[in-house]
Amino acid sequence: MYLKSMSSLKRGGEVDLVYFLTIFIISGFGLAMIYSASAVHALKAYGDSLFFLKKQLAWVCTGFFILFVFQSINYRVYFKYTKIMLLASFVMLIILLIPGVGQSINGSVRWLGFRNLSIQPSEFVKIFIVIYLVKVFTWTSDKINRVLQLLIPILVISAVFLLILMQPDFGTAADLLIVSGILFFVSGFSIISILSLSVLSIPMFYLLIYQVDYRKDRIMAFLDPWQERFGNGYHIIQSFIAFKKGGLFGAGLGLGTQKIKRLPEPHTDFIFAVIAEEAGLLGTVLIVVLFCILFWRGLYIALHVSDRAGSLLAIALTIMIVIQAFINIGVVIGSLPTTGIPLPMISYGGSSFISSMIALGIVLNISKSMNAENEDFAFNEGNLQYE
Repeated sequence: MYLKSMSSLKRGGEVDLVYFLTIFIISGFGLAMIYSASAVHALKAYGDSLFFLKKQLAWVCTGFFILFVFQSINYRVYFKYTKIMLLASFVMLIILLIPGVGQSINGSVRWLGFRNLSIQPSEFVKIFIVIYLVKVFTWTSDKINRVLQLLIPILVISAVFLLILMQPDFGTAADLLIVSGILFFVSGFSIISILSLSVLSIPMFYLLIYQVDYRKDRIMAFLDPWQERFGNGYHIIQSFIAFKKGGLFGAGLGLGTQKIKRLPEPHTDFIFAVIAEEAGLLGTVLIVVLFCILFWRGLYIALHVSDRAGSLLAIALTIMIVIQAFINIGVVIGSLPTTGIPLPMISYGGSSFISSMIALGIVLNISKSMNAENEDFAFNEGNLQYE
């Protein structure tokens, strides 16, 4: 039997306003920076400086509509469809590996195209996997085998991790792995179990990184970018220059020069460097603070909801967004090897924005359960049973 309380979907409270306002501010800042970072390129390539801004504005409007839809749906409903989510995840990731099906951009096949529309399946797969893990880790049954409850999710995560890595997309795969590890920890599995898994995974990471030439080259460029200043180190060096030019207060919105034929992917993966040049150190600190606020409110929601499933889902989805943000920032400031992962809600791109809005909309729905007074909404953790 699935959640008995799903028979009533009335909510007991309002969404967390601070969480929503933080999402709104980050998205608005992102629109401004996408225009600034892309205007020159858009004018030369498409004859319209607003080309990328118009497309992203459409995604933002669609994204907030989706956010409002998902914040109105009882989050417990998703646990009923985890098998379908897993099947969809594997189907989409496997289809990408079929030659000629996926769209190749910069050597990576991460997108499925439908006429003028393309989506990045891995962005949505992360959400599916998080929901699946929360369901498994909140499964209450006297017959459940704790070893299987740990082993089966590990096998699922490993398979998804490898499929995403084959695209290749190491940044998204790493984001998924980190969030999964955190979920293992907060779900009550012992530190010894988690450390044992970490130790056992070291040989795999060695093979996946140091035995793959382009990944090894990126690690070497990360350690000393000036040795590969016109190769793998070029991105990070141009990013450093952007930070230097920006100083404390920045050159001003639209006045940066690194985005013009110097900084690769200025409106996508390296938009944080454009922020550094045009808004200065203060602008970059503002972005970091906003994501920290998002994490804080996500943690607050997780600690104050009425059931364990909602708590785990709120913190996992929030961390998924925040970890992705700090991976992107880490790459841009030279603290992590270069990997193609967007800055959530700020970088140009539809799949990343829409998937972020879905995840954040679910968290907003969970926030409604804080201090709920409606008895129909009251949740008894002992009722959390699955077929």
